[in-house]
Amino acid sequence: MCVQKGIPGVELDVHLCRTGELVVIHDHDLKRLAGVEGTVEELSFDELRALDVGSHKSASYAGARIPLLSELFETCGDKLYYDVELKVHGTKDTGIARKTYDTIVAYHMENRCIVSSFNPFSIRYFNRIARHSIPTAVIYCESDDVPKILQHGWGRHIARATALKPIHKQVTAEVLDKFQKRKGYPVFTWTVNELDTAVRVLDLGVDGIICNDPGMFLPEVRKRYQR
Repeated sequence: MCVQKGIPGVELDVHLCRTGELVVIHDHDLKRLAGVEGTVEELSFDELRALDVGSHKSASYAGARIPLLSELFETCGDKLYYDVELKVHGTKDTGIARKTYDTIVAYHMENRCIVSSFNPFSIRYFNRIARHSIPTAVIYCESDDVPKILQHGWGRHIARATALKPIHKQVTAEVLDKFQKRKGYPVFTWTVNELDTAVRVLDLGVDGIICNDPGMFLPEVRKRYQR
């Protein structure tokens, strides 16, 4: 759909399932999207592939299946840029960083990807493997789901990230002056779903916005940046 509408990039979440495949799905828990108990990490790829993850949205999406990251690259290739968010709990190296890097390299997507996460340790592992050859970002917001110490971008020190992804509510002129202008971090913000919010953060000078309906903002972005 992004390719058809001329959207330049897509943000997606990846998990390692029980059998080691790198799958594209948002939630850890499968209840909301597939109506079953359990988590992505607990199931094999065959079990995940059998699930219908489209019916929760509408009947027109019934039968949608969970894809592999490799399948997405095969289908869309260099028609898109990719913000690949690593979904992983804890501080241990689960292997998701290695699997993500290997998949990006196998499909020659090094110049079309940024890898990000709320978990700064997963980005740290990725940077060690990639040797900083692919841009990385830490995601953060003021939420009870995010440890307080990581709610304002401090995770960049653990991750050694090259970019920052604060929620749009935390994007201010002061934040951009500190991180973007003085420290040199590109700043991408999420989830921007109102036009006036998009205009505000674009006026401030963010490097990119992530939203649920990018077609709504494409004319505004083109007006500002297309040469």
